[in-house]
Amino acid sequence: MLIIEAVAPASTEDDILRLAKRNDVSDVWISGQRENQTVIKILLSNDKSQKVLDQLQKLMEGKNNFRVLVYPLDLALPNESLEKTRLTRESLYNQLSRESRLDWHFIMLVILSTIVAAIGLIENNVAVIIGAMVIAPLLGPNLALSLATTLGHVKEIKQALITLFSGIGIALAIAWAIGWLYPDIAISEELLSRTHVGLSSLALALASGAAAALSITTGVSSVLVGVMVAVALLPPTVTLGIMAGMQAWESAYGALALLLVNIASVNFTGQLTMRLKGIKPREEKFQTISLWIFSLGIVFWLGLLVLLVRLMPDLV
Repeated sequence: MLIIEAVAPASTEDDILRLAKRNDVSDVWISGQRENQTVIKILLSNDKSQKVLDQLQKLMEGKNNFRVLVYPLDLALPNESLEKTRLTRESLYNQLSRESRLDWHFIMLVILSTIVAAIGLIENNVAVIIGAMVIAPLLGPNLALSLATTLGHVKEIKQALITLFSGIGIALAIAWAIGWLYPDIAISEELLSRTHVGLSSLALALASGAAAALSITTGVSSVLVGVMVAVALLPPTVTLGIMAGMQAWESAYGALALLLVNIASVNFTGQLTMRLKGIKPREEKFQTISLWIFSLGIVFWLGLLVLLVRLMPDLV
């Protein structure tokens, strides 16, 4: 359950009350009034929240003294059935925008996770590799890219791509330096396993993208799926850097293929899942262009997957 609080011009009070009743919300009441403004609260289920928010925004178009606040409801007496909070388009957009920023926090987490992952891969220590996945911040930019593509926001697509590939570039540089400084590193099984594309790694990346999109849109904790996405992206990135630093070009080629396949798979299923969940722009005038951009994204990622598989049949 959610509570939507609308602070609006007093002249729109009746319109908001009718809007709430038309959507069959659980309850609606006037909680306060002040100069030329009214404060109305609406109690409703999560599945109705996006529709009501869209109608409120349409009702208040062109009005300046208007604000909407949304609160999750943790407890209600007498007892209400409180389902998991389904994030609205706006809250999802704000959350992913924060998580995809290229700032010092993101950069430090990439540096630390890369160092830890490199140690785990070189020492063949699965537990250390998993530890690196926990702190790797690669979930945010991938989900932000999927959301921006689904909504057709070109500016946000560029920002997500910059953050994602900056993170991958930093990880590659660190791993390359390790391979260059220590060219006699013994090639462990964990390193070797990231030098070819297998059906299991492809399935993991596809599932990771879908799970990430489902978790973020339904309000479920994304920690575990964040680990899944990091598993798909960080180890092959580190392996690619180490192998390139050691000038083991055949192994580096395989790691590059795995990295590209995983990036395409995560974003393909993440983007597709968000669209199937009904995420699209509120305004009709933007829905056509968002559909075009979404379609281009799907074609691009799917085309990249097909191209990689056809160019490297011996790696699959």
